[in-house]
Amino acid sequence: MPTDLTNQLSELITPFIVALLMLVISLWFKDFATKIAKGLAFSLNKSFQEGDKVILDGERALIVKVGLTQTVFGITKSNGEWDGDYVWRYVPNERIPFLKLEKVVFDNTSIINEAKIKANKTKIDEHINADKTV
Repeated sequence: MPTDLTNQLSELITPFIVALLMLVISLWFKDFATKIAKGLAFSLNKSFQEGDKVILDGERALIVKVGLTQTVFGITKSNGEWDGDYVWRYVPNERIPFLKLEKVVFDNTSIINEAKIKANKTKIDEHINADKTV
């Protein structure tokens, strides 16, 4: 008699356990797929490439590595206890749209950089023309 009750109870509970397990797996996979999609979108963005100098939330940084799920920025600390230390900041790719990220075009803009500014204008024009042809 107890065996029959156990079998009936297990037959009743098993579908709910399987459904709950499938829900957990599908939510985990959705989050993982979102992370990879955001990583691919950032890595395919021609505006930011590995080795570019950027300003990340007000700090000068260098894009060290763009991965599938996170991007590594190299930052030289400029104040406080860690002044002069070079650190890597790991940023999940899904957080990048919420950060203030600016690309450094020139280290110093002045009259001396007129040739660089003209060359950059040519690059910008080429980039715009390339986008129009796509």
